[in-house]
Amino acid sequence: MEASKVITYSLLAQIRNSGNFVNSSVEIFVPIVKYALYKLITQSGVYKGASITEISTWICQYFGLDFPPAVLEKILLKIGQEINTSEELKLQVYRDGSFWIKNYSFEEFNDIYETNRQQVELVQTMFKQFCDINDVKKDSYNTIFDFVNLNKLKISNYLANRDYSVNGSKFSIEAQFVEYFRNIPGCYEVIRKIYLGSILSCYLSEYEPQDKMMSDVELLLDTNFIVSLLDLNTPESTTTCRQLLKIASSFGYSLRVLKETIKETTDLLLKKAEYFDKSFLPKLINPEDIYKACERRNLNRNDLERIADNLENILVDEYSILQIPYTVKYQNLAKSSTEYAEFKKIRNTDFAALHDIMALYYVREKRGKKKIKHFEDVNCWFVNNAINHDNSDYVGYKLRGYQPEIIRADELLCVLWFIKPDIGNGDLTDGVVDTNLNALISCTLNSSLPQASIIKELDDNIQKYKDASISDKDILRIATRITTHQLKNIEELNEIAESDSKQFVQKLKEEADKQKQEDDKRIARFEDVLKKLERLSSKPSDIEVEKRKRFKLINENRERDRNDYIKKQICKWRLKTWYWVGGITVILLVCLACYLVLPSTEGIDCFLQKKSISLIGAFILGVFDLFVIKNLYDKYCNHSNINAFKMNIIVPEELKNLNRIEDMPN
Repeated sequence: MEASKVITYSLLAQIRNSGNFVNSSVEIFVPIVKYALYKLITQSGVYKGASITEISTWICQYFGLDFPPAVLEKILLKIGQEINTSEELKLQVYRDGSFWIKNYSFEEFNDIYETNRQQVELVQTMFKQFCDINDVKKDSYNTIFDFVNLNKLKISNYLANRDYSVNGSKFSIEAQFVEYFRNIPGCYEVIRKIYLGSILSCYLSEYEPQDKMMSDVELLLDTNFIVSLLDLNTPESTTTCRQLLKIASSFGYSLRVLKETIKETTDLLLKKAEYFDKSFLPKLINPEDIYKACERRNLNRNDLERIADNLENILVDEYSILQIPYTVKYQNLAKSSTEYAEFKKIRNTDFAALHDIMALYYVREKRGKKKIKHFEDVNCWFVNNAINHDNSDYVGYKLRGYQPEIIRADELLCVLWFIKPDIGNGDLTDGVVDTNLNALISCTLNSSLPQASIIKELDDNIQKYKDASISDKDILRIATRITTHQLKNIEELNEIAESDSKQFVQKLKEEADKQKQEDDKRIARFEDVLKKLERLSSKPSDIEVEKRKRFKLINENRERDRNDYIKKQICKWRLKTWYWVGGITVILLVCLACYLVLPSTEGIDCFLQKKSISLIGAFILGVFDLFVIKNLYDKYCNHSNINAFKMNIIVPEELKNLNRIEDMPN
């Protein structure tokens, strides 16, 4: 992604967070266009044009945003209303699309733009060093911003029926970077701003609001959504699901769950309770594992069994989620479908595959068995909180250009916030940003992990065959190698365990030792770099401070020299009139001297007394008064005339203010 677009995303988020733009979301782009107009004037000298597309082209080059003509015209008219006065028109947009700009300045945005530019560069620098520490070489380090932009593409698939292919698996190192630096506010806050800005940019072209939004909507909740709702996933997942239910309830949405979903969730919890003391590896590899949540919340086997036994009552009493008891029809439809056969290849069990297809047929029936184009027209969704998109990708390929039946909780939350920004305050905006970034990280990091059944088998083999040479730290290192995708042949390890347990243990020890060596190398470099990065994230470097001081000093000197230059030009301008005064005065004095030294002036007196000569003399004096005296008055006392002259003075390039630090001479 271009650096200019990334900076603009950061700016958009800062503008959005500093004001209330609920009445017109396009208003967040007004400061961007204002600054673009200022840059257009100062850098290119363009004051008028035949079409506003010239402004649009400039904005695209400088900010990386593509403004549709209708949107840009609306923004320009709004700016005109703000800056035009009864005494002076500074911006005019005519009916034929042409425009005219005069006396316009928006310098106050310079510092904001420069700050955001430096922040974006800092994140890119930190990402490069993070890659160096982890021994990852990349052709371009802009991919960190491509990763943050992924969710914009997913949201666009819902809002504008786009056919964007979203593949997060290739952004593993980027996801690790964002995950790690979440604890460094200076860096993570910039990433949050870029993410929010990327979503806000959809207002320009991705979304055409409909007249009204469907209120009679039903959300059919999946098993993993229920697990997250019960706080048996990550804290972020729980926040996402509960936040979505809160918003859905405020919209009057109905919350439903299949009886098969309750059965699947109950069976899952009871199975986890059964193996509660026998599982170790899964919670180290998968942060969304139920055992990880139990460890965080200090839950034991009995707690899981209690939740499973009371699941239906918990859903009704605490969340107003009602069960759909009669599902035989959907079960029969699912069993006879071709999709069931496909889903059996994706899901861990046949029951899980059958459950998902039943949910799809329920949603299709609720939608009247019609394909729906606009998000606002959808009256039923199958909502999950899965860590991957396997099932939704399978169903989605047949619905290009139409709304799918399945939607992730974080995506639905983001879309609802986008099309109804008045549903909450700034805290909700922060929540949506954090929710979607967390989901993006989780999906990316988990997309290339082995299946849960394979990890479970490896865990069983480790517990069965490990000896005193394999410590808990070794198992932790093995888990690290799996999560960082350095250990991929897990199925091969399981096969070795079945055939030769000693070789299996030896292989585990080798992998653990490899990770220990890598950890030692990484830690040695990481601590120094981390301290440096923390300093960088908290304050600008000394070099940057010196650059800013020099930049300010250069502009101050140029302003002083420019004012001196303008004063000299005004002096020359006034001096031309004084040349005329001097010349005429000399002529009159010469004539007077000649008159006084003549021996006889009788002829001259007679000549001057003629009426025609008197008229000519009066005319000459009138012209002198009109063109000389009036000229002097205009150049000394008529301030509007003086200002008009100043505006037409062509200032040399070396006296103009610098717009960017990069423009400073070496």
